[in-house]
Amino acid sequence: MHQRVMTAHIKFLLALLFSAVTALTLVPASVSAVESAADSVNESKGWLARMGQAFATQNYDGVFVYTHGSSMDTLRIIHRVAEGVERERIVRLDGPKQEIIRENGKVTCIHGSDWNGNINHKIPLGPFARAFVRDMSELGESYQLVERGRSRVAGRDALVLLIQPRDDYRYGYSIWLDEKTGLLLKSILVHRGKVLERFQFTQLSISSDIDETALAVGISGETMVHYPLLSHDEDLVVRKPLSWNLDWLPDGFEMRMQGSHQEHEEGSGADTLTYSDGMAAFSVFIEKIIDQQYDEVAAQKGATVAVTRIVNYPTGDHLVTVVGEVPMKTAKRIALSVTPATVAASEVVQ
Repeated sequence: MHQRVMTAHIKFLLALLFSAVTALTLVPASVSAVESAADSVNESKGWLARMGQAFATQNYDGVFVYTHGSSMDTLRIIHRVAEGVERERIVRLDGPKQEIIRENGKVTCIHGSDWNGNINHKIPLGPFARAFVRDMSELGESYQLVERGRSRVAGRDALVLLIQPRDDYRYGYSIWLDEKTGLLLKSILVHRGKVLERFQFTQLSISSDIDETALAVGISGETMVHYPLLSHDEDLVVRKPLSWNLDWLPDGFEMRMQGSHQEHEEGSGADTLTYSDGMAAFSVFIEKIIDQQYDEVAAQKGATVAVTRIVNYPTGDHLVTVVGEVPMKTAKRIALSVTPATVAASEVVQ
């Protein structure tokens, strides 16, 4: 294999890498059974709506564990809403000291003097980051919602819901919701029977009274402060006319954003397309190759995958990168389907 050189853009994308599908037996259904099933789905969607509201409106203080790939993080989260202002503090309890303060839409990251990592990191919130940008109450026909009874998590009664994909192009989820508030207590992301991500509260207090002092930064001494990016990076995308198409897209995914990604010091931007089905999301980056060479890459950590391909278009060689929470085979097929808006797929040389 030839030695290749990566731009800072691709290094950054790859640095981001940090279900059980129940078989259905088809039988004739009576009208009452169909109505009952519809009521059950509506009730389940109601629970998903409550979950989204609980993240933003409840006051809570808890410790949770988040595993993704071979990594495991233990974090404390304190969330408080008072006089219309939403504030949140997340404290990393493992390794170097790190805290994240969020007030409404503004995010600040504080590191202790022992931090030696990259400051261009994303917010390590797992399901919390997902909840910031998605409304799972509006899931389409790509998933089946199944209520699986009751359980307990962190000493609290919970409703268990399965979010099962209807095809193999996306992941499945099991979630445990607090029966009193709808707050997410636990979630497992699964693909082909393998657990890729797990989130779970181990301690949790839901209270109307969260003291202001609990939201103050707890790192003493010398600190490093910076302002990280939310997972969707919308502020870094300059809107522009659509110049790329996907010749194949899994059912249910819709474009949520498109434009040009302008972030890196080299000044070369990448055209960006972002898609979501209401649960999963992925982004496609298309960057023209100028006097540099690249490796084609397929990497995965937990549920997040990154795939790059070198494609020869009539306008020149381009590097196509797909990053998102979809199975590897989905990302690879999407990377193969990118064509310029004015070029047919038959004119593209892979």
